[in-house]
Amino acid sequence: MYKTTIGLEIHFESKTKSKMFCSCANNPDEKIPNKNVCPICMAHPGTLPVINEEAINNIILTGLALHCKIQNHSKFDRKSYFYPDLPKGYQISQFDLPICKNGYLDIHLDDGSTKRIRINRIHMEEDTGRLNHAPDGSSLVDFNRAGVPLMELVTEPDINSAEEAKKFAQELQLILRYINVSDADMEKGQMRCEVNISISKTEQLGTKVEIKNLNSFKVVEKSIEFEIKRQAELLDEGKKVIQETRGWHDAKQITMEQRGKEDAFEYRYFPEPDLPPLNISNEMINEIEGRLPELPEGKRIRFAEEYGLDSKSIEFYVKDEIISHYFEKIVSELKCWKEDRKCKSNFIDSVKICSNYLSTDFQSIIKNDSAMKDYDSIKLEKKITAENFAELVCMITEGDISSSIAKILLLEMYNTQKDPSDILEKKGLKQINDGGEIDAIISNVLSKNAKAVEDYKKGKQNSFTFLVGQIMAASKGKANPKTVGEILKKKLDNI
Repeated sequence: MYKTTIGLEIHFESKTKSKMFCSCANNPDEKIPNKNVCPICMAHPGTLPVINEEAINNIILTGLALHCKIQNHSKFDRKSYFYPDLPKGYQISQFDLPICKNGYLDIHLDDGSTKRIRINRIHMEEDTGRLNHAPDGSSLVDFNRAGVPLMELVTEPDINSAEEAKKFAQELQLILRYINVSDADMEKGQMRCEVNISISKTEQLGTKVEIKNLNSFKVVEKSIEFEIKRQAELLDEGKKVIQETRGWHDAKQITMEQRGKEDAFEYRYFPEPDLPPLNISNEMINEIEGRLPELPEGKRIRFAEEYGLDSKSIEFYVKDEIISHYFEKIVSELKCWKEDRKCKSNFIDSVKICSNYLSTDFQSIIKNDSAMKDYDSIKLEKKITAENFAELVCMITEGDISSSIAKILLLEMYNTQKDPSDILEKKGLKQINDGGEIDAIISNVLSKNAKAVEDYKKGKQNSFTFLVGQIMAASKGKANPKTVGEILKKKLDNI
Protein backbone atom coordinates (compact mmCIF):
# COMPACT_ATOMS: atom_id res chain seq x y z
CA MET A 1 0.00 0.00 0.00
CA TYR A 2 1.40 3.35 -1.06
CA LYS A 3 1.25 6.44 1.15
CA THR A 4 0.23 9.57 -0.74
CA THR A 5 1.78 12.92 0.17
CA ILE A 6 0.29 16.10 -1.28
CA GLY A 7 1.05 19.80 -0.98
CA LEU A 8 -1.09 22.50 -2.57
CA GLU A 9 -0.22 25.84 -4.10
CA ILE A 10 -3.35 27.94 -4.56
CA HIS A 11 -3.52 31.33 -6.27
CA PHE A 12 -6.48 33.65 -5.74
CA GLU A 13 -7.06 37.17 -7.04
CA SER A 14 -7.58 39.89 -4.48
CA LYS A 15 -10.85 41.83 -4.64
CA THR A 16 -9.65 45.41 -5.06
CA LYS A 17 -10.77 48.39 -7.13
CA SER A 18 -7.42 48.75 -8.87
CA LYS A 19 -4.43 46.62 -9.81
CA MET A 20 -1.50 45.80 -7.54
CA PHE A 21 0.94 48.51 -8.61
CA CYS A 22 -1.09 50.95 -10.73
CA SER A 23 -4.52 52.62 -10.86
CA CYS A 24 -5.96 50.49 -13.70
CA ALA A 25 -9.32 48.88 -12.88
CA ASN A 26 -9.29 45.36 -11.45
CA ASN A 27 -12.34 44.11 -13.33
CA PRO A 28 -12.53 40.34 -13.96
CA ASP A 29 -15.73 40.78 -15.99
CA GLU A 30 -14.22 43.14 -18.58
CA LYS A 31 -14.93 41.73 -22.05
CA ILE A 32 -12.94 44.19 -24.19
CA PRO A 33 -9.31 42.98 -24.44
CA ASN A 34 -6.53 45.31 -23.30
CA LYS A 35 -8.90 47.99 -22.01
CA ASN A 36 -7.65 48.12 -18.40
CA VAL A 37 -3.97 48.79 -19.13
CA CYS A 38 -1.53 51.64 -18.63
CA PRO A 39 2.22 52.30 -19.05
CA ILE A 40 2.91 50.90 -15.55
CA CYS A 41 1.22 47.49 -15.91
CA MET A 42 2.50 47.30 -19.50
CA ALA A 43 6.07 47.90 -18.21
CA HIS A 44 6.90 50.92 -20.35
CA PRO A 45 10.36 52.43 -19.71
CA GLY A 46 10.56 55.03 -16.96
CA THR A 47 7.42 53.88 -15.09
CA LEU A 48 7.41 53.04 -11.38
CA PRO A 49 5.03 50.78 -9.42
CA VAL A 50 3.15 51.90 -6.28
CA ILE A 51 1.88 49.35 -3.70
CA ASN A 52 -1.91 48.95 -3.45
CA GLU A 53 -2.74 49.39 0.28
CA GLU A 54 -6.13 47.67 -0.11
CA ALA A 55 -4.41 44.54 -1.44
CA ILE A 56 -2.05 44.49 1.54
CA ASN A 57 -5.00 44.83 3.94
CA ASN A 58 -6.71 41.92 2.16
CA ILE A 59 -3.76 39.55 2.50
CA ILE A 60 -3.37 40.43 6.19
CA LEU A 61 -7.08 39.74 6.74
CA THR A 62 -6.71 36.43 4.86
CA GLY A 63 -3.72 35.44 6.97
CA LEU A 64 -5.57 36.22 10.20
CA ALA A 65 -8.58 34.17 9.06
CA LEU A 66 -6.21 31.25 8.46
CA HIS A 67 -4.39 31.56 11.83
CA CYS A 68 -1.17 32.83 10.24
CA LYS A 69 1.60 34.83 11.86
CA ILE A 70 1.64 38.26 10.19
CA GLN A 71 5.21 39.38 9.59
CA ASN A 72 6.02 42.89 10.82
CA HIS A 73 8.72 43.17 8.17
CA SER A 74 8.22 42.01 4.59
CA LYS A 75 9.34 42.99 1.09
CA PHE A 76 8.72 42.42 -2.61
CA ASP A 77 11.12 40.59 -4.94
CA ARG A 78 11.66 40.23 -8.66
CA LYS A 79 10.99 36.76 -10.00
CA SER A 80 12.77 36.64 -13.34
CA TYR A 81 11.21 34.62 -16.14
CA PHE A 82 9.67 35.33 -19.52
CA TYR A 83 6.26 34.55 -20.90
CA PRO A 84 4.46 36.64 -23.54
CA ASP A 85 1.63 37.33 -21.06
CA LEU A 86 4.09 38.83 -18.54
CA PRO A 87 4.81 42.33 -19.88
CA LYS A 88 7.86 43.12 -17.70
CA GLY A 89 9.69 39.90 -18.46
CA TYR A 90 9.64 39.37 -14.69
CA GLN A 91 6.99 39.18 -11.97
CA ILE A 92 6.90 41.23 -8.78
CA SER A 93 6.36 38.63 -6.07
CA GLN A 94 7.69 37.74 -2.59
CA PHE A 95 10.46 35.27 -1.87
CA ASP A 96 12.02 34.94 1.59
CA LEU A 97 9.88 37.42 3.56
CA PRO A 98 6.20 36.71 2.81
CA ILE A 99 3.52 38.67 4.66
CA CYS A 100 1.85 35.58 6.21
CA LYS A 101 3.53 32.47 7.66
CA ASN A 102 2.74 29.35 9.68
CA GLY A 103 -1.06 29.11 9.61
CA TYR A 104 -3.52 26.25 9.41
CA LEU A 105 -6.98 25.27 8.22
CA ASP A 106 -9.15 22.51 9.70
CA ILE A 107 -11.20 20.48 7.23
CA HIS A 108 -14.12 18.11 7.85
CA LEU A 109 -14.01 14.80 5.98
CA ASP A 110 -16.90 12.61 4.81
CA ASP A 111 -16.25 10.02 7.56
CA GLY A 112 -16.95 12.69 10.20
CA SER A 113 -13.32 13.24 11.17
CA THR A 114 -11.50 16.58 11.23
CA LYS A 115 -7.99 17.12 9.93
CA ARG A 116 -5.67 20.11 10.35
CA ILE A 117 -3.68 21.17 7.28
CA ARG A 118 -0.74 23.45 8.03
CA ILE A 119 -0.13 26.49 5.84
CA ASN A 120 3.51 27.32 5.16
CA ARG A 121 2.97 30.82 3.76
CA ILE A 122 0.71 33.27 1.93
CA HIS A 123 2.48 35.86 -0.17
CA MET A 124 1.48 38.72 -2.45
CA GLU A 125 2.32 39.05 -6.13
CA GLU A 126 0.90 40.32 -9.42
CA ASP A 127 -1.07 38.22 -11.91
CA THR A 128 -0.16 37.63 -15.54
CA GLY A 129 -2.23 38.41 -18.63
CA ARG A 130 -4.24 35.86 -20.59
CA LEU A 131 -3.12 34.01 -23.72
CA ASN A 132 -5.83 33.18 -26.23
CA HIS A 133 -4.70 30.46 -28.63
CA ALA A 134 -6.31 30.47 -32.08
CA PRO A 135 -6.93 27.30 -34.17
CA ASP A 136 -4.35 28.45 -36.74
CA GLY A 137 -1.58 28.25 -34.14
CA SER A 138 -1.32 31.97 -33.46
CA SER A 139 -1.82 33.47 -30.00
CA LEU A 140 -3.29 36.77 -28.85
CA VAL A 141 -2.57 38.42 -25.50
CA ASP A 142 -5.09 40.20 -23.28
CA PHE A 143 -3.31 42.25 -20.61
CA ASN A 144 -6.42 43.24 -18.63
CA ARG A 145 -5.49 40.73 -15.90
CA ALA A 146 -1.76 41.61 -15.93
CA GLY A 147 -0.87 43.31 -12.65
CA VAL A 148 -4.03 42.25 -10.78
CA PRO A 149 -3.16 41.59 -7.09
CA LEU A 150 -2.73 37.87 -6.58
CA MET A 151 -2.29 35.95 -3.33
CA GLU A 152 -0.51 32.60 -3.31
CA LEU A 153 -1.05 30.10 -0.48
CA VAL A 154 1.35 27.19 0.00
CA THR A 155 0.44 24.30 2.31
CA GLU A 156 2.75 21.93 4.09
CA PRO A 157 2.72 18.36 2.65
CA ASP A 158 0.01 17.33 5.14
CA ILE A 159 -2.60 16.16 2.62
CA ASN A 160 -2.92 12.43 1.97
CA SER A 161 -5.88 12.02 -0.39
CA ALA A 162 -7.86 13.58 -3.22
CA GLU A 163 -10.75 14.13 -0.83
CA GLU A 164 -8.59 16.10 1.61
CA ALA A 165 -7.20 18.29 -1.18
CA LYS A 166 -10.68 19.05 -2.52
CA LYS A 167 -12.07 19.80 0.97
CA PHE A 168 -9.17 22.16 1.69
CA ALA A 169 -9.74 24.11 -1.53
CA GLN A 170 -13.51 24.27 -0.93
CA GLU A 171 -13.13 25.50 2.67
CA LEU A 172 -10.55 28.06 1.58
CA GLN A 173 -12.92 29.42 -1.07
CA LEU A 174 -15.68 29.74 1.54
CA ILE A 175 -13.41 31.70 3.90
CA LEU A 176 -12.21 34.03 1.12
CA ARG A 177 -15.83 34.85 0.29
CA TYR A 178 -16.85 35.28 3.94
CA ILE A 179 -14.11 37.86 4.53
CA ASN A 180 -14.79 39.41 1.08
CA VAL A 181 -11.18 39.50 -0.10
CA SER A 182 -11.80 37.44 -3.26
CA ASP A 183 -14.72 36.06 -5.24
CA ALA A 184 -12.46 33.04 -5.87
CA ASP A 185 -14.52 32.04 -8.92
CA MET A 186 -12.62 29.13 -10.45
CA GLU A 187 -14.49 29.35 -13.77
CA LYS A 188 -13.26 32.93 -14.18
CA GLY A 189 -9.70 32.01 -13.20
CA GLN A 190 -9.90 33.96 -9.93
CA MET A 191 -8.75 30.86 -8.05
CA ARG A 192 -6.32 28.30 -9.49
CA CYS A 193 -4.84 25.21 -7.85
CA GLU A 194 -1.55 23.40 -8.33
CA VAL A 195 -0.86 20.01 -6.77
CA ASN A 196 2.50 18.57 -5.71
CA ILE A 197 2.08 14.83 -5.27
CA SER A 198 4.26 11.81 -4.53
CA ILE A 199 3.66 8.25 -3.37
CA SER A 200 5.88 5.90 -1.39
CA LYS A 201 5.76 2.66 0.61
CA THR A 202 8.23 4.05 3.16
CA GLU A 203 8.41 7.14 5.36
CA GLN A 204 10.75 8.67 2.77
CA LEU A 205 8.89 10.82 0.26
CA GLY A 206 8.60 9.61 -3.30
CA THR A 207 9.44 11.57 -6.44
CA LYS A 208 7.37 14.75 -6.61
CA VAL A 209 5.17 15.49 -9.60
CA GLU A 210 3.49 18.87 -10.05
CA ILE A 211 0.07 19.23 -11.68
CA LYS A 212 -0.58 22.83 -12.76
CA ASN A 213 -3.57 25.05 -13.52
CA LEU A 214 -6.43 23.03 -12.07
CA ASN A 215 -9.58 25.11 -12.44
CA SER A 216 -12.31 23.25 -10.53
CA PHE A 217 -12.69 21.21 -7.36
CA LYS A 218 -13.75 18.23 -9.45
CA VAL A 219 -10.58 18.48 -11.54
CA VAL A 220 -8.42 18.77 -8.40
CA GLU A 221 -9.93 15.53 -7.12
CA LYS A 222 -9.83 13.65 -10.44
CA SER A 223 -6.27 14.67 -11.32
CA ILE A 224 -4.98 13.46 -7.95
CA GLU A 225 -6.85 10.15 -8.21
CA PHE A 226 -5.44 9.61 -11.71
CA GLU A 227 -1.90 10.57 -10.70
CA ILE A 228 -1.90 8.21 -7.70
CA LYS A 229 -2.97 5.37 -10.00
CA ARG A 230 -0.44 6.34 -12.70
CA GLN A 231 2.50 6.52 -10.29
CA ALA A 232 1.51 3.29 -8.52
CA GLU A 233 1.40 1.42 -11.84
CA LEU A 234 4.88 2.71 -12.77
CA LEU A 235 6.38 1.64 -9.45
CA ASP A 236 4.64 -1.76 -9.56
CA GLU A 237 6.25 -2.34 -12.96
CA GLY A 238 9.68 -1.53 -11.52
CA LYS A 239 9.87 1.81 -13.36
CA LYS A 240 10.74 5.20 -11.92
CA VAL A 241 8.46 8.19 -11.49
CA ILE A 242 10.01 11.17 -13.27
CA GLN A 243 10.01 14.55 -11.52
CA GLU A 244 8.08 16.73 -13.91
CA THR A 245 5.27 19.21 -14.39
CA ARG A 246 2.01 17.85 -15.76
CA GLY A 247 -1.34 19.31 -16.77
CA TRP A 248 -4.88 17.96 -16.80
CA HIS A 249 -6.42 16.90 -20.12
CA ASP A 250 -10.15 17.18 -19.46
CA ALA A 251 -11.33 15.40 -22.61
CA LYS A 252 -9.13 12.35 -21.92
CA GLN A 253 -9.45 12.60 -18.11
CA ILE A 254 -5.70 12.12 -17.67
CA THR A 255 -2.64 14.14 -16.63
CA MET A 256 -0.14 14.89 -19.41
CA GLU A 257 3.52 15.88 -19.34
CA GLN A 258 4.23 19.58 -19.83
CA ARG A 259 7.90 19.89 -18.94
CA GLY A 260 10.59 17.88 -17.18
CA LYS A 261 12.86 18.81 -14.28
CA GLU A 262 15.62 19.86 -16.64
CA ASP A 263 13.29 22.56 -17.99
CA ALA A 264 12.73 24.06 -14.53
CA PHE A 265 13.16 27.83 -14.36
CA GLU A 266 15.92 29.59 -12.44
CA TYR A 267 13.95 32.55 -11.17
CA ARG A 268 16.96 34.54 -9.90
CA TYR A 269 14.99 36.26 -7.13
CA PHE A 270 16.35 39.57 -5.84
CA PRO A 271 14.75 42.42 -3.83
CA GLU A 272 12.51 44.64 -5.98
CA PRO A 273 14.50 47.90 -6.27
CA ASP A 274 11.49 50.06 -7.19
CA LEU A 275 9.44 49.26 -4.05
CA PRO A 276 10.18 50.04 -0.39
CA PRO A 277 10.14 47.29 2.28
CA LEU A 278 6.84 46.73 4.07
CA ASN A 279 6.67 47.60 7.77
CA ILE A 280 3.41 46.28 9.25
CA SER A 281 2.75 47.49 12.78
CA ASN A 282 0.98 45.47 15.47
CA GLU A 283 -1.59 48.29 15.69
CA MET A 284 -2.40 47.83 11.99
CA ILE A 285 -2.69 44.05 12.43
CA ASN A 286 -5.02 44.47 15.43
CA GLU A 287 -7.19 46.96 13.55
CA ILE A 288 -7.56 44.60 10.57
CA GLU A 289 -8.24 41.65 12.89
CA GLY A 290 -11.21 43.59 14.23
CA ARG A 291 -12.77 43.40 10.75
CA LEU A 292 -12.95 39.61 10.78
CA PRO A 293 -16.58 38.44 10.49
CA GLU A 294 -17.94 35.13 11.75
CA LEU A 295 -16.13 32.45 9.73
CA PRO A 296 -17.61 29.18 8.39
CA GLU A 297 -16.37 27.06 11.29
CA GLY A 298 -17.74 29.53 13.83
CA LYS A 299 -21.10 29.45 12.09
CA ARG A 300 -21.14 25.63 12.11
CA ILE A 301 -20.60 25.59 15.87
CA ARG A 302 -23.15 28.33 16.58
CA PHE A 303 -25.89 26.84 14.36
CA ALA A 304 -25.46 23.48 16.06
CA GLU A 305 -25.59 24.97 19.56
CA GLU A 306 -28.31 27.60 19.04
CA TYR A 307 -30.61 25.87 16.58
CA GLY A 308 -29.94 22.15 17.05
CA LEU A 309 -29.57 21.60 13.30
CA ASP A 310 -27.92 18.51 11.81
CA SER A 311 -24.62 18.80 9.93
CA LYS A 312 -26.23 18.58 6.48
CA SER A 313 -28.60 21.47 7.23
CA ILE A 314 -25.81 23.52 8.76
CA GLU A 315 -23.63 23.04 5.68
CA PHE A 316 -26.49 24.30 3.51
CA TYR A 317 -26.47 27.61 5.42
CA VAL A 318 -22.68 27.81 5.70
CA LYS A 319 -22.39 27.65 1.90
CA ASP A 320 -25.10 30.24 1.21
CA GLU A 321 -24.67 33.40 3.27
CA ILE A 322 -27.75 35.07 1.75
CA ILE A 323 -30.16 32.27 2.63
CA SER A 324 -28.41 31.94 6.00
CA HIS A 325 -29.11 35.60 6.80
CA TYR A 326 -32.73 35.16 5.68
CA PHE A 327 -33.07 32.06 7.88
CA GLU A 328 -31.81 33.93 10.94
CA LYS A 329 -34.27 36.80 10.31
CA ILE A 330 -37.11 34.26 10.26
CA VAL A 331 -35.80 32.67 13.45
CA SER A 332 -35.77 36.12 15.07
CA GLU A 333 -39.44 36.54 14.09
CA LEU A 334 -40.21 33.09 15.51
CA LYS A 335 -38.77 34.21 18.84
CA CYS A 336 -41.17 37.18 18.79
CA TRP A 337 -44.12 34.88 18.05
CA LYS A 338 -43.00 32.64 20.90
CA GLU A 339 -42.72 35.57 23.32
CA ASP A 340 -46.18 36.84 22.32
CA ARG A 341 -47.55 33.31 22.96
CA LYS A 342 -48.95 33.14 19.43
CA CYS A 343 -46.79 30.08 18.88
CA LYS A 344 -46.72 27.65 21.81
CA SER A 345 -44.71 24.89 20.16
CA ASN A 346 -41.14 24.03 21.16
CA PHE A 347 -38.81 26.71 19.72
CA ILE A 348 -36.17 24.28 18.43
CA ASP A 349 -38.89 22.19 16.73
CA SER A 350 -40.14 25.35 15.00
CA VAL A 351 -36.63 26.24 13.89
CA LYS A 352 -36.08 22.77 12.41
CA ILE A 353 -39.38 22.93 10.50
CA CYS A 354 -38.44 26.39 9.24
CA SER A 355 -35.08 25.05 8.06
CA ASN A 356 -36.70 22.07 6.37
CA TYR A 357 -39.09 24.23 4.31
CA LEU A 358 -36.35 26.74 3.48
CA SER A 359 -33.89 24.11 2.25
CA THR A 360 -36.41 22.03 0.26
CA ASP A 361 -39.73 23.52 -0.88
CA PHE A 362 -38.58 27.14 -0.89
CA GLN A 363 -35.39 26.26 -2.77
CA SER A 364 -37.45 24.40 -5.37
CA ILE A 365 -39.65 27.47 -5.90
CA ILE A 366 -36.61 29.75 -6.31
CA LYS A 367 -34.92 27.42 -8.79
CA ASN A 368 -38.02 27.46 -10.98
CA ASP A 369 -38.04 31.27 -11.05
CA SER A 370 -35.56 32.58 -13.64
CA ALA A 371 -35.79 36.08 -12.11
CA MET A 372 -34.22 34.69 -8.92
CA LYS A 373 -31.12 33.23 -10.57
CA ASP A 374 -28.94 35.72 -8.69
CA TYR A 375 -31.00 36.38 -5.59
CA ASP A 376 -30.04 38.56 -2.65
CA SER A 377 -31.58 39.31 0.75
CA ILE A 378 -33.74 42.13 -0.65
CA LYS A 379 -35.17 39.93 -3.41
CA LEU A 380 -35.98 37.14 -0.95
CA GLU A 381 -37.79 39.44 1.46
CA LYS A 382 -39.75 41.04 -1.38
CA LYS A 383 -41.15 37.61 -2.22
CA ILE A 384 -41.88 36.45 1.34
CA THR A 385 -41.09 38.60 4.37
CA ALA A 386 -39.37 36.97 7.33
CA GLU A 387 -42.47 37.76 9.41
CA ASN A 388 -44.80 35.98 6.98
CA PHE A 389 -42.50 32.95 6.76
CA ALA A 390 -42.43 32.77 10.57
CA GLU A 391 -46.24 32.90 10.64
CA LEU A 392 -46.41 29.98 8.21
CA VAL A 393 -44.01 27.98 10.39
CA CYS A 394 -46.16 28.66 13.45
CA MET A 395 -49.27 27.46 11.60
CA ILE A 396 -47.46 24.21 10.82
CA THR A 397 -46.04 23.64 14.30
CA GLU A 398 -49.36 24.48 15.99
CA GLY A 399 -51.10 21.88 13.79
CA ASP A 400 -53.33 24.51 12.16
CA ILE A 401 -52.40 23.32 8.66
CA SER A 402 -51.15 20.08 7.15
CA SER A 403 -47.86 19.78 5.25
CA SER A 404 -49.71 19.63 1.91
CA ILE A 405 -51.57 22.86 2.69
CA ALA A 406 -48.29 24.42 3.84
CA LYS A 407 -46.75 23.73 0.42
CA ILE A 408 -49.74 25.34 -1.32
CA LEU A 409 -49.57 28.34 1.00
CA LEU A 410 -45.81 28.76 0.51
CA LEU A 411 -46.13 28.94 -3.27
CA GLU A 412 -49.11 31.31 -3.06
CA MET A 413 -47.21 33.54 -0.60
CA TYR A 414 -44.27 33.64 -3.02
CA ASN A 415 -46.46 34.53 -6.01
CA THR A 416 -48.71 37.11 -4.30
CA GLN A 417 -46.51 38.48 -1.48
CA LYS A 418 -49.50 38.13 0.88
CA ASP A 419 -49.48 36.79 4.42
CA PRO A 420 -50.49 33.14 4.99
CA SER A 421 -53.56 33.79 7.14
CA ASP A 422 -55.08 36.01 4.45
CA ILE A 423 -54.46 33.38 1.75
CA LEU A 424 -55.81 30.64 4.00
CA GLU A 425 -59.08 32.55 4.46
CA LYS A 426 -59.60 33.58 0.83
CA LYS A 427 -58.66 30.20 -0.65
CA GLY A 428 -60.76 28.22 1.81
CA LEU A 429 -57.78 26.17 2.91
CA LYS A 430 -58.51 26.16 6.63
CA GLN A 431 -57.78 22.86 8.28
CA ILE A 432 -60.64 20.54 9.14
CA ASN A 433 -60.42 19.80 12.86
CA ASP A 434 -64.00 18.71 13.42
CA GLY A 435 -63.96 15.02 14.43
CA GLY A 436 -67.39 14.31 12.97
CA GLU A 437 -66.48 15.71 9.56
CA ILE A 438 -63.21 13.79 9.51
CA ASP A 439 -65.00 10.60 10.62
CA ALA A 440 -67.36 10.89 7.65
CA ILE A 441 -64.48 11.33 5.20
CA ILE A 442 -62.70 8.29 6.67
CA SER A 443 -65.81 6.12 6.44
CA ASN A 444 -66.21 7.03 2.76
CA VAL A 445 -62.55 6.21 2.02
CA LEU A 446 -62.71 2.86 3.85
CA SER A 447 -65.78 1.81 1.91
CA LYS A 448 -63.87 2.35 -1.35
CA ASN A 449 -60.67 0.59 -0.21
CA ALA A 450 -61.77 -2.77 1.18
CA LYS A 451 -58.56 -4.52 0.11
CA ALA A 452 -56.36 -2.01 1.96
CA VAL A 453 -58.49 -2.52 5.07
CA GLU A 454 -58.11 -6.30 4.73
CA ASP A 455 -54.33 -5.95 4.28
CA TYR A 456 -54.10 -3.84 7.43
CA LYS A 457 -55.98 -6.49 9.41
CA LYS A 458 -53.38 -8.99 8.16
CA GLY A 459 -50.62 -6.86 9.71
CA LYS A 460 -49.46 -4.93 6.66
CA GLN A 461 -48.62 -1.51 8.15
CA ASN A 462 -48.06 0.06 4.73
CA SER A 463 -51.80 -0.14 4.22
CA PHE A 464 -52.34 2.29 7.09
CA THR A 465 -50.06 4.86 5.41
CA PHE A 466 -51.87 4.30 2.12
CA LEU A 467 -55.27 4.92 3.73
CA VAL A 468 -54.05 8.09 5.44
CA GLY A 469 -52.90 9.36 2.04
CA GLN A 470 -56.29 8.58 0.51
CA ILE A 471 -58.08 10.41 3.35
CA MET A 472 -55.85 13.48 3.02
CA ALA A 473 -56.46 13.50 -0.74
CA ALA A 474 -60.23 13.22 -0.20
CA SER A 475 -60.11 16.21 2.15
CA LYS A 476 -57.89 18.13 -0.31
CA GLY A 477 -55.17 18.15 2.33
CA LYS A 478 -57.31 20.04 4.82
CA ALA A 479 -57.97 17.28 7.37
CA ASN A 480 -55.91 17.47 10.56
CA PRO A 481 -53.34 14.66 10.10
CA LYS A 482 -53.13 13.90 13.80
CA THR A 483 -56.90 13.59 14.14
CA VAL A 484 -57.04 11.48 10.95
CA GLY A 485 -54.50 9.03 12.40
CA GLU A 486 -56.34 8.69 15.72
CA ILE A 487 -59.82 8.18 14.23
CA LEU A 488 -58.59 5.87 11.47
CA LYS A 489 -56.80 3.57 13.93
CA LYS A 490 -59.88 3.28 16.12
CA LYS A 491 -62.09 2.46 13.15
CA LEU A 492 -59.69 -0.16 11.74
CA ASP A 493 -59.20 -1.81 15.11
CA ASN A 494 -62.98 -2.11 15.53
CA ILE A 495 -63.63 -3.63 12.11
